[in-house]
Amino acid sequence: MRLLILPAALSAFVALAGCSEGPAPKAEAATTEPDTQVHMDLTVTRAFNAAMTKAGLDEGQRNVVKAMAHQQAVAITCAGFSVNKARFEDEMNIIYYDDKGKMLDVDSEALHLRERQVMMGFGMVFGAQLAIAASDEKAFCEHAEVERNARDAKHLVLDPPTTG
Repeated sequence: MRLLILPAALSAFVALAGCSEGPAPKAEAATTEPDTQVHMDLTVTRAFNAAMTKAGLDEGQRNVVKAMAHQQAVAITCAGFSVNKARFEDEMNIIYYDDKGKMLDVDSEALHLRERQVMMGFGMVFGAQLAIAASDEKAFCEHAEVERNARDAKHLVLDPPTTG
């Protein structure tokens, strides 16, 4: 049985985060040193890893949640990017399994706690990625284009570019 509660909730969360009263202002040329962006990412990653390890996620699960949050931030920030919702939900379902691929055998209360913890972690990374993008949107989106074109990349849920 596929569980889609959390992935569907995260999709709704991301959709709401992308709402605004108009188009986002265009980013100016790069003004933030890459070292600052790397520091931002590493700082949030340490906090995220600590919280998600405490929540029981293994390294692979943490990497998937981080990748999904990053790609959702790309889809909101960069023109011409979108996330394949079905692939996103499939990837996020990893949180319902142990490191051997066996579905977790937990009661509903423990499952809901895990979902809330993962949603918090997703929000941490998603927010950090939006901040990093805001510091140099042009570089962020150029890097996202490289990621999207690496079609063999693991956990890629960005839709291919549209032509025409």
